[in-house]
Amino acid sequence: MRIGRHARLVGIGFVALAALGCAKDEGEGNTSNSTGTPIEPPPEPSANLDRNIQRTALTVDLSTMTGTAVLDLAGSLEDTGASFEAAGLEIQGVSRAEGPLKWTLAQGQLDVGVPKSLGSAQITVDYTFKEQAQFEGLMAKGSTLVWPYFCGNLFPCHSDPADGTTFELTVTGTPQGMTTLHPPAIGIDAPSYQIAWATGSYTKLDVGKTFQGTNLVAYYLPGGGTDAQKGTAVLVDVMNFYETMLGGYPFGGEAGAIAVDWGPGAYGGMEHHPLWHVSTIAMGDPWIQAHEAAHGWFGDGVRPACWEDFVLSEGTVSYLEARAITEVMGADEGMKVWSHYTTRLNTAMAGTAPKIAWPEGCGVVDLLKDQLFGDIAYMKGAFFFRALEAKMGKAKLDPSLKAFFLKHKGKAAHFQDLLDIIKSVGGYDPTACATAWLRSEMVPSEQVCP
Repeated sequence: MRIGRHARLVGIGFVALAALGCAKDEGEGNTSNSTGTPIEPPPEPSANLDRNIQRTALTVDLSTMTGTAVLDLAGSLEDTGASFEAAGLEIQGVSRAEGPLKWTLAQGQLDVGVPKSLGSAQITVDYTFKEQAQFEGLMAKGSTLVWPYFCGNLFPCHSDPADGTTFELTVTGTPQGMTTLHPPAIGIDAPSYQIAWATGSYTKLDVGKTFQGTNLVAYYLPGGGTDAQKGTAVLVDVMNFYETMLGGYPFGGEAGAIAVDWGPGAYGGMEHHPLWHVSTIAMGDPWIQAHEAAHGWFGDGVRPACWEDFVLSEGTVSYLEARAITEVMGADEGMKVWSHYTTRLNTAMAGTAPKIAWPEGCGVVDLLKDQLFGDIAYMKGAFFFRALEAKMGKAKLDPSLKAFFLKHKGKAAHFQDLLDIIKSVGGYDPTACATAWLRSEMVPSEQVCP
């Protein structure tokens, strides 16, 4: 996600997931299969949010606001519980191939009884969903956004970024005269916030193809053609830079930007790779496009293991944005980015939010309520990497970033994992520099690494 240079992205909610009525329990399950062979009755539902979701296949009908989620879960011979966030859903039923499963829904959590299995266990959840407040699910203007932990308003999920899943998505019931844009599949493990769709009267712009063969596109709403062309004018060069520096694009052969109407003042984008979303008022901004494109490697390609590692996504990507703009638009434009970053950092340091960009611990900080989402993580992170670049040189820093991405692609990682790679590959221990920049409430006076 990119916080725009003109105005902050507004509307991200701080409301906790709401409880949904009384607990429900449906489905006693079959006692025999189609051949009459007895099968074990389904177990009682029990709570287990640690049961890994390996695959999520969604079929959504916009005309009826109904969905079906086919979830492949990690097998277990001991635990029969599986739990999912579902605060914004009304569950119609849960089943497996053999018949209904028992389930309860209380306080936004769906608990299911899943028979023991050696291999993965597949369940199907039928549900209805509804339009949500801005930036908390399906929005009034037709696009979705569930970052960071509102996926339960759109499909049964785990919002913990450590739990990645592959995705398949089918959307039907699009209003006549409109198009619904989305990737049909995400083939490597991805965070729950990555999948999305957007419905509108879209026109496609073919942007070009990278050296490595990634086809780049843009989709714009009526009147948005000029901005789409302006914002993506250097996108091929930007993606060439990332693919060369970091490794091949991990989310298939086509990528690009979709313009979405987030309303007045919402200037930014969201990393819904391979088709990231950019607000209509920011669509013409090549900086925003470079930022969201970089999330294909950091934030999506490698996702943070905990929200405390948020700087791994946004700090790294803010640095890469500046590097890419400098590379493809020239040193003067690059200096404009860093000058803008200085203003953002100074403003953030003068604000009331906590000044630590990389908090201790894992699973303790609430990204929104504890105000970790903000320019402290974005800008302190960017300047930390700039200081590393000055200390190590690009010839050592760049291979370190690439080695980290290739090692952790499709996985969750801690920021410390990146520091370890920088030390082993780049030959410099960045611990003191990271402590000064990211775990101090101050900005280092020298603004360089020791």
